[in-house]
Amino acid sequence: MDANRGIFLVALSQLFGALMNLAARLLELEGEGMHPFQVLFARQSITMLCASGYMFWKRTPDFPLGNPEVRWLLIARGVSGFFGIYGMWYSMMYLPLAEATVITFLAPSIAGVACYLAFREPFTRVEQFGTLVAFLGVVLIAHPTSLFSSASPDGGDATAAAYAPGPHNSTAPTGGGNPGMDHEATPAERLRAVGVALVGVLGAAGAFTTIRWIGKRTHPLISVNYFATWCTLVSAVVLTAAPALDVGQPALRFALPRGPKQWALLLFLGLMGFIMQFMLTKGMSVDRSNKANAMVFTHMLFAAGFDRWVFGHSMGWMSLAGCGLIIGSALYMVITKESAAPPLPRRERDVEIGGVRDAEGVPMLMEVDDDDDLDALDARRVRLGG
Repeated sequence: MDANRGIFLVALSQLFGALMNLAARLLELEGEGMHPFQVLFARQSITMLCASGYMFWKRTPDFPLGNPEVRWLLIARGVSGFFGIYGMWYSMMYLPLAEATVITFLAPSIAGVACYLAFREPFTRVEQFGTLVAFLGVVLIAHPTSLFSSASPDGGDATAAAYAPGPHNSTAPTGGGNPGMDHEATPAERLRAVGVALVGVLGAAGAFTTIRWIGKRTHPLISVNYFATWCTLVSAVVLTAAPALDVGQPALRFALPRGPKQWALLLFLGLMGFIMQFMLTKGMSVDRSNKANAMVFTHMLFAAGFDRWVFGHSMGWMSLAGCGLIIGSALYMVITKESAAPPLPRRERDVEIGGVRDAEGVPMLMEVDDDDDLDALDARRVRLGG
């Protein structure tokens, strides 16, 4: 068991990550629902307060703005991280959990391109081919009517006209309301959700690239705090301005959770996010091999299970093929990489791809803090939600 402890912990962390996204989707769809900006504001404002309080208490160097040399990179990290997590949580309103999750697996490939351009790091033919195959998978998940006019979103034979708003879409949002639990996304809504998810992938890849660029020049928690602070500020501005501009009403406004269930889901979301990061950190510190890296793809299995047993959604053949292409290409790129080198001395570790994400809803980009010593400028493994 000890030999496989790291692999087990990484796989278990993905269960908690999937539970976190499940809680976010339930918050968005059940009852009147919470807009993703409302969920983001609640989640990230707590993160910002906790991170700021901890660093103030510990007198972290360069708190709160970080090393002057990398402040512009920290701002870029916060901006890109915001788009990463918002893209994921918005797409979950119109896409099943599994489909919204699997699109985030594109992020390592996009980050590979960015690191090749920024740092001249290798981007092999295998990685280039895998990236193209993965994007083909995204097209199958989106199944735009211009390409699949005779196929239904579930891979059936119905025409696109059957997916126009009608009786089966009676729960479709009117005005600026959120879609309900029983709402069946139209082709236009699916395409928009996939587009926003791809913006999220770009944001997550940008977050990874800036974290790598920053390296060890500032404390890791300052990077986390920039991300949380930017999410909080943007959410606050949007929730304040939207009612005055009559945009996205009545959903897009400040509002307290409606009832004990939403309060419980928010607390559950935060707890699952914390446990996920803890398990992932431990797992990656124990086992840095490609086997451990490959365990991040179990997130897809958990998400598909929640789709089936919580939301009653069965994946159609077209979406299944798209998910298979994305996971297959990403998994192939992981297992064909050379095995990870032995752990480096604590002071020499740096950001590296192959872990999981820091944006808290995007399983493929996760910033992982070493819980043994949060003050050390130690290793950050990035997998690419936040």
